[in-house]
Amino acid sequence: MQTSTLFSFILGFAISSIFYSQIHFLTSDTSSINSNNDFALHFDEQPSYSERHSQQLHVPPSTVVLDQSPVDVVVEIDLDEATESIVTNDKMIADENDMCTMLNLKSSSPSFIWKEHLEQIFLASRHGQDSPDEYIWHDFTAKLLNYMTPQRLQTSIKTLPSRYWKQVGNIMKIAHDRHLYKQKVNNSNNKGNPKVEPRKVNILVLGGSVTMGVLCHNNPVQVTSRFSRRNCAWPTRLEQFLNVLTDDLVDLQMITLGGTNTESAIRIWDYALFPSDMPHPDIVIHAYSTNDMHVLSENEAKNRGITLEDMIMEVNQLFIRTILKPQKDCTDRPPPLLLYFDDYVGNEQRELLKTHSFARAAHSLASYYGFGLISYADAVRHLIYADTSEDWFSPNDWPERQVHPGMGMHISAMWIVAFNMLNIATSYCASFDLEREMTHHVKGASKLEYVSKNGLPVLRNDKKLAGEPRAAPDILPPELNTNTSLNDISSKWQSDLESSYFDASSCKANHPIEKPCLFSWVGGLERKFDKIAHLEKRMKQIITTNDGWISSADKGKLGFEAIKGGAVFELKIKLDKQLNVQTLNFMVMTSYGDKWKDSIVRVDAFVDRNGETPSADPAKSLDIEGFHDRHTSETYNHKLDLGSYQALPKDVLRVRITLLGGTTFKFIGMAFCDH
Repeated sequence: MQTSTLFSFILGFAISSIFYSQIHFLTSDTSSINSNNDFALHFDEQPSYSERHSQQLHVPPSTVVLDQSPVDVVVEIDLDEATESIVTNDKMIADENDMCTMLNLKSSSPSFIWKEHLEQIFLASRHGQDSPDEYIWHDFTAKLLNYMTPQRLQTSIKTLPSRYWKQVGNIMKIAHDRHLYKQKVNNSNNKGNPKVEPRKVNILVLGGSVTMGVLCHNNPVQVTSRFSRRNCAWPTRLEQFLNVLTDDLVDLQMITLGGTNTESAIRIWDYALFPSDMPHPDIVIHAYSTNDMHVLSENEAKNRGITLEDMIMEVNQLFIRTILKPQKDCTDRPPPLLLYFDDYVGNEQRELLKTHSFARAAHSLASYYGFGLISYADAVRHLIYADTSEDWFSPNDWPERQVHPGMGMHISAMWIVAFNMLNIATSYCASFDLEREMTHHVKGASKLEYVSKNGLPVLRNDKKLAGEPRAAPDILPPELNTNTSLNDISSKWQSDLESSYFDASSCKANHPIEKPCLFSWVGGLERKFDKIAHLEKRMKQIITTNDGWISSADKGKLGFEAIKGGAVFELKIKLDKQLNVQTLNFMVMTSYGDKWKDSIVRVDAFVDRNGETPSADPAKSLDIEGFHDRHTSETYNHKLDLGSYQALPKDVLRVRITLLGGTTFKFIGMAFCDH
């Protein structure tokens, strides 16, 4: 049985070996962690999804003892028949979906659980590359954990996923199945292992340079180069932490790239710009708050005549509606559990009220759409305000502009996200039976029926009382904007339900992610796509002529770059699959200085119907600037919609890109897609 079990509560969501009234931990030995195990979880470092099954961190099961009891408890698993149960004297006491009862989580406080397991939490917090013999950051980690009291961790909880408890239940079931499987495999008395290994809980973290771990190596103990950026960052640490505590229940993927924001995330998700073997995530964590608060975003808002907060609301609402879009058929991806992570504590703006723009917008959206919101910023805000020169929790170099915090933030963020997951699990379990028994689902709407249980009295008659609310639709509410009004929100929401309801109960689980793009790449995002040779190989498949463009990775940013004035290349794609091309999408690095002055390209798209005589005139064209006067490099997204000139199967799509001004230009990504 696993050492710490605390966190099969957490994201397990709750599937571990803590049976508080029966189990006592006798050991908490994590010293066997492989200090040489490199947890490279980002796409350009980690091995393939299938390869990692044999490379995960492993902690031997701890010794546990059961209190004296007249009953014998055994775990039975028959995966061939897809049944799992806990049995006592041959009598089932908890069915396969009722982990809350099985693990006695209904009355457990996350703060109490955290306080009672600080030793296990501390031991599980050691990075796999910080060997137990050295544990270089032992004291630093201990002091950080001392600051992260349960009271402080509670301040990070902003909203619960109030409309997505079904997803939480599904995640608990996935983790439960795998937990029972791992118990059976680790049981030395077991004869033969289950034939099918249940999958892990799949987590996807999306973010910019802070989430990627830029400057994570900064710490007060030792200057170090043992960690890559992403390997040092909190998502990597979170996966290690959870898997130490839950015996390998979690698979975490990172899609992080410096200079990107929520707008980039929309493109990445909508066009499925993921590695081909990446599974559909059960949980998506949005971590772009700092990049969305960037001074460039503020300037763009001013140019549009709106506030930064309004622009944050606009782009994040589009992201939320894209992620949580209900299924229209079985080919659509089911909505994941969405969690927002706000790590912005300032330094792009100095006025305190302005630094809260993202927090205010995110909280409004989380309350309206019912997803989870986690605030690292609120957990540490008063520590920072009391001493703005500290750099354990905030970026250093105050008062200079710097937005990248050091290692202390990443270790603390790991705990904050984990604590919020623990809180979600215990909150779910506290009302699990009540909601299951009383919620009535009819054609896409949920109605909380009256049941005289759990202290509610028997009604004296069956008379209907006027004014009772109608069932709430299980679809996204109308878009939240200045035109959303109490006058018509009910009619719009109910009308949307009638027009968009789809029963997804018959759809198969774990279907592959549909790829809507005929050709795509994003430098630095895809696994095993971080080198110049990788991009050259990808571009070589479609380029027909090239004069002055090369694959480059200057300052670690992989892309396709013009190296002389007038540089031009042309590519050609024959559409021989059942996939159209409606839009050409480009991610462009926009920069400053003499090198980038006056940089601009023209994109000309030609569509040759049925591959016959090449068109002389472009169907559509687009000019894209690669220069700005702000002293930072950023990634911007540009889209060329072919409109009625959509490329169809058997057509030939040709794209010519010419540098019209300046001497350089750089594409960070391209995607030619069906919508």
